[in-house]
Amino acid sequence: MSENSEQHWVCQVCGYVYEGSIPFEELPEDWVCPLCGVGKDQFILM
Repeated sequence: MSENSEQHWVCQVCGYVYEGSIPFEELPEDWVCPLCGVGKDQFILM
């Protein structure tokens, strides 16, 4: 397993876990949480 597949980016507001095929770091800066609408800056690496 690659190191990236073990990383989980979690929304601090609603708990959404990003599991997309694009690495989280490569998402556009204006990407928002699909559940609550907050920006990438509200996600933490778990």
